[in-house]
Amino acid sequence: MKFNQWPALAIVLVVCLSATWVWTVDRTWQTGTWKDVQVKRAKVVFGVAPADPTSGGFRPPPPTRETRLYVIETDDLRLELKQDATVDTPRLDVLVGEPVTFAIEKNTVYVKDAKGHETKLSVTKKTTKK
Repeated sequence: MKFNQWPALAIVLVVCLSATWVWTVDRTWQTGTWKDVQVKRAKVVFGVAPADPTSGGFRPPPPTRETRLYVIETDDLRLELKQDATVDTPRLDVLVGEPVTFAIEKNTVYVKDAKGHETKLSVTKKTTKK
């Protein structure tokens, strides 16, 4: 790279870093209470056969899928949430009756755990309390 190209490269780098800073997500966090937690697993798991006859070797079955259902309530809102995951996906540490910090963005809810990590959940039902 020629010496006279360095200022242009520096400008591009500054613009990219500035854009990253501007586009960071700033969510509106709320508090509520966990009201229900359920985990549903399929009774029958479809997947690849454990033994592959063409290679003669063992191939492990795909991870089992499960649906995790959560309910969060605030004074004026009830959210029913869903997370489709495999059994090895980290779970939310949820205790019914305990407080929860969350943010709503359209049909997605982000839940913040005690360490500040965010988990993305899908809204299946949103009910406004009267």
